[in-house]
Amino acid sequence: MNVFDTAIATLFADPNVAQDATFVPQIGATVPVRVIVRAPDAFQKMGSSTIETPTTILEVRVSDCPSLAPGDQFIVGGNNYTVQGQPRRDEFKLMWLVDVYAS
Repeated sequence: MNVFDTAIATLFADPNVAQDATFVPQIGATVPVRVIVRAPDAFQKMGSSTIETPTTILEVRVSDCPSLAPGDQFIVGGNNYTVQGQPRRDEFKLMWLVDVYAS
């Protein structure tokens, strides 16, 4: 375990940063995981207008979910979220950045 693994483990263990969730893959058994929920607003230019779109991004450890695919789901605090698009890994390959929508 290197310093980055230790830092990620500390973040996901902190109840002020991460929360319990359930990963529901399309194929296979459900798995309890910890996630960090982010909800940044995305801004896109269209001509001379700027459109603001609310988004939800989940961060989950790769060790908890080795494979993710569009259509997989997470249950966080009683809310269901469906993975949209292709999940991306962070630069250290320790976390997934997952774009989701409420379903």
